[in-house]
Amino acid sequence: MDDASWGELASLDPATGPEHFVGRVTWYKKSLPSILHRQPVSHQWPSEFVSLMGVPPLDCRNASERVEWSTDDLVCVYEPLTAGAVLGSETQWPHVFAVMKALAGRFGDDGVRLVVAFD
Repeated sequence: MDDASWGELASLDPATGPEHFVGRVTWYKKSLPSILHRQPVSHQWPSEFVSLMGVPPLDCRNASERVEWSTDDLVCVYEPLTAGAVLGSETQWPHVFAVMKALAGRFGDDGVRLVVAFD
């Protein structure tokens, strides 16, 4: 289990990314768009992805924004992996952060914590 105070979350730089991964790739079949496959991308593309799609049409170390491409029945999306991409306005997290911000206004930044546990 891990936690973060509202003060820590509010001061998070959206450009921050993890050390070992530069992005994430998502792919799905056009015929089955509800089943997504998602994997982090290190400096080398995941072998499962490359065996399915071949070498991607971009160098992930230099991509700074979302890139989408398709082949036959597959659609692929590459996104740089940053705090902003994972927690930003295009995700569901802003609703949680709005509540945390309101509570922090009443109880203080350190009085409001987000607790995360994985089973």
